[in-house]
Amino acid sequence: MKDDAKRKDLRREINDLKKSLNELNVQKEKWFSIKESLSTEIRGLIKLIRGIKSSKDKSNEQIKSLKEQRDKYNKQTQELIVEFKKLNTEKHKIMKEKKIDFDPSKILDSISKLEQKIETEVPSFKKEQLYMKNIKDFKKKLKESEGVQEIFRSMKNFSEKIKESKDKAEEFHKKLQDEYTNSKKGYGDFVKFTKQINELNKQQEGAFKNFIESKNKFSKINDDLKSKLKNASKFAEGEKIKRQMKDSAVLEEKAKEVETKIKEKKKLTTDDLLVFQKDDKK
Repeated sequence: MKDDAKRKDLRREINDLKKSLNELNVQKEKWFSIKESLSTEIRGLIKLIRGIKSSKDKSNEQIKSLKEQRDKYNKQTQELIVEFKKLNTEKHKIMKEKKIDFDPSKILDSISKLEQKIETEVPSFKKEQLYMKNIKDFKKKLKESEGVQEIFRSMKNFSEKIKESKDKAEEFHKKLQDEYTNSKKGYGDFVKFTKQINELNKQQEGAFKNFIESKNKFSKINDDLKSKLKNASKFAEGEKIKRQMKDSAVLEEKAKEVETKIKEKKKLTTDDLLVFQKDDKK
């Protein structure tokens, strides 16, 4: 009875350990799955950040190039303005010396307009004569400014170049501002994804910690189960040996009884004959 109670207790303990082992295995696999899922999500975000960094590097190169272009045209504009001012100083000096109080370029424009009118309007003879007289007077006045005309032409040319250079500098400045704006958007995503990765890393660490705890408990209970199963195996083996010893003792006792019957020449039963045969096989 005592051995039966031990056997029942051992069987119950083994069943409890198996149940706990199955529950822990489910927990262990659940936390491992969560950890792997978080790891996949983190890898995805890291890939996005690398893409942003690559774009950021390209953007930085673009910004550098645009700044160089803008600065080049700004410098060019300043240099042209310096030359323009020199010419303007020289113009005023000559105009003062020659007592020129008009702009030759405007006289040239007036002449050009009058010549165009003659060609396009088909004016009356009287009106055409008036146009021709005005042109003649303008040319006479223009002759007075021969020394300064080249300066006016140069100044006009410089003025056009200054405008063109300024427009280029402004164009590259606008592109630079647009690139700065796009770069800031990328930086915002970079910060957002970095925060998400930090949060996911914390969750992954928690999941991994739970996984390790479940795994350690699983290993401990598994070791306990192996020990119990080993004890159960020894217990069963011991029971088997005990039964064999008991059966051997009974058989030996019956064999003695058969031998006594034979000596006393008593009639042997079928069971007696079987006992006798078993005894011979020993």
